Amino acid sequence: MGKVALRVSLFSLALGGLCPKSVSAAVAYLQGAYATPQTPQTTVQVTFAAAQKTGSLNVVIVGWNDTTNTVSSVKDSQGNTYQLAVGPIKQSTVLSQSIYYAKNIAGGSNAVTVTFSGAATYPDIRILEYSGIDPTILSMWSQGLPGVALRPTAVA
Repeated sequence: MGKVALRVSLFSLALGGLCPKSVSAAVAYLQGAYATPQTPQTTVQVTFAAAQKTGSLNVVIVGWNDTTNTVSSVKDSQGNTYQLAVGPIKQSTVLSQSIYYAKNIAGGSNAVTVTFSGAATYPDIRILEYSGIDPTILSMWSQGLPGVALRPTAVA
């Protein structure tokens, strides 16, 4: 397991002014798994090899080789709620990618299922588990920060 110290400087509006806040956490990569079916798929399931730790963060990276289909849902066997972090990013007419996350997850054995709107070409699903990430930071990230574009929708 690789660990990295994370120090994030946050700014919040308080009484009309900016107040810096400093947040520290020991972030650790716990495990990951992937599936890369070589035929078009409408649903792809990927299972974590070990039981997950309660309170961790799941990140699901979904790539596929077309821009026609979209991700309809990301669910897991523990009932965690996934939110879109980035995407869908589309490159020309040949590649798409989206990134989802579930924070403060329920622990235990788990499988993530990605469902597409149609049969996606060469889907590539990567699932990752991390600990030590403050859910507050993720909420701010997913909502976007003033002046920062976090949700690009196309790449030339």
